[in-house]
Amino acid sequence: MAKCANCGANMSCGCQKRTASNGAAACSTCVNTLEETIKKSNVVTPQTETPTPAPTRWGANRYNKTN
Repeated sequence: MAKCANCGANMSCGCQKRTASNGAAACSTCVNTLEETIKKSNVVTPQTETPTPAPTRWGANRYNKTN
């Protein structure tokens, strides 16, 4: 038998397992309270900045001689 990671209740079958919006596993009885605490906490995930690629010499002007 599986146990709920949130409240510790025994789950008799897999149909009782739910996934919260933050990816945490919970049972069907406590998933709503978990969602409420997630909304109240307002955890902001840091946004990662994508690096700009370095310019390459294989661009549109690759056949033009610069010398």
